[in-house]
Amino acid sequence: MRLRNTILLTIICPLLLTLATFSAVALWVLEDNMQQRQQEEVRLIAHGIRLPLTRALARHEPQALQEGLSTTFSLSRLYGAFVLSPSGQQIAGVGLAGGLQDEAMLQKAISTAREAEGYSQQSGQNFYIYLLPMTNAQGDVLGVLQINRLATGIERYMSLMTIVALLLAAVVGILVVLMVWWGFRRYVNRPVNSFYRSMKAVQGGNRLHRMTPGGAREFRELGEAFNAMLDAVAHKEQEVRAQQQQQLALERSLKKSRRLAEIGVLAAGVAHELGSPLTVIDGQVQRLQRRDDLPDDARQRLTRIRHETRRMEATIRQLMDMGRRHTLHPEQCSLGHMIHEAERLARDALHLEKTHPRLVVHLPTRDAITVDRQRFQQLLDNLIKNAFQAGGDDVVISAHYSATGVVLRLEDNGPGIEAKHRSQIFDPFYTTRGTGKGSGMGLTIVHRVVEDHGGHITLEESPMGGAAFVITLPAETLLPPEALAAEDATPDGNKMENTDHTEDAMPRNHGHD
Repeated sequence: MRLRNTILLTIICPLLLTLATFSAVALWVLEDNMQQRQQEEVRLIAHGIRLPLTRALARHEPQALQEGLSTTFSLSRLYGAFVLSPSGQQIAGVGLAGGLQDEAMLQKAISTAREAEGYSQQSGQNFYIYLLPMTNAQGDVLGVLQINRLATGIERYMSLMTIVALLLAAVVGILVVLMVWWGFRRYVNRPVNSFYRSMKAVQGGNRLHRMTPGGAREFRELGEAFNAMLDAVAHKEQEVRAQQQQQLALERSLKKSRRLAEIGVLAAGVAHELGSPLTVIDGQVQRLQRRDDLPDDARQRLTRIRHETRRMEATIRQLMDMGRRHTLHPEQCSLGHMIHEAERLARDALHLEKTHPRLVVHLPTRDAITVDRQRFQQLLDNLIKNAFQAGGDDVVISAHYSATGVVLRLEDNGPGIEAKHRSQIFDPFYTTRGTGKGSGMGLTIVHRVVEDHGGHITLEESPMGGAAFVITLPAETLLPPEALAAEDATPDGNKMENTDHTEDAMPRNHGHD
């Protein structure tokens, strides 16, 4: 059963029935009291006139009887007053409904010599009859005084009032039921249905659904609490998804690290085995090139062999660098100087002009960092060389120093790296260039160097249109070597935060125009 019908049947209807019953009983009691008062008034009048009428009856004075009845009749709103003989004959009287009305009532009054009363109807009129025996000194009944009082007036008025009150109570009850039904439907049923529809929408999978609070304050508060609950659930789900993504990223990183370690061990062994034969080949080629009788075409072929041999040796060195465990030897270096050296080496290796592509550098005034010079120089060499090979016109390097560490950003305006290649860009031997144009080890070595220094590297889209490599190094990078040594010597191993560099975070431009 619906809540609305339950409230109507269990609360409103019983309440209305109780009120109607109470009103009917109250009106009935009031009507009865009014009748009792009117009847008491008739009794008092009858007892008041009985004595003089009895005397007149005993003396056989009809005129005195008539006058006594007339005088008494004028004092009250009576329907009639009569004197009857013991046989029921009317001796004297005034008013209507005279004569014997109820013989049984008359015989009762005469036989008991006591008053009798009742109701009778004549000509469509209902009236009250009061009989009072008139006795002499010996107790003999000389006659009976009959007083009739019309049952109009207050009795009929009270009866009408009772009927009207009951009808009014019924009408009011119906109106109350309709008002309760309408009010419940508007102010209770609608908010509840709205709340129910919102819950069904969320249950159906629409997690972005939010209800519009309305209705009474309690329903508005309930709606706001429901929306807050959905927001909290969405926030928790977002946190869970973020944690799951982080966990997946960590698992992928762990798998990649294990794979790199395995590849590194294998590559180190292969590189070690190939190093000696390549050295022998290079030496034999040099001996042949020193011969005077060597034709020009053969000399060119030997030069090509030496070039390919050197390229193989460079790849082997990269494999060995990736496979071996490196012990860092940190020292304070100038970042700007290392960038300038890496630019020079890249232009010489790629046979590029000094002005194209253009390299723009933004560094703090004090650009000192504490890193392994050789390893970090290798990182910069590979990054700048890749940026020059990207085919853009501009390469920008910027660094930001803060209390949390160093953020180094290298970006270009080349074609960028497609999304399908980004997840594998740091894998060994993976390259987007054609065969013979790259070993696929440069960015792998960059990734290894960054991890050795306790940082991390990410690939982003540059506002310039190309690729952007962002390297984040820890705060220890900004400490001098002696401070790092002192920290390593402390028993608790706590790191001390250096904030002296923040005052020098002023960019400068090392542009090559």
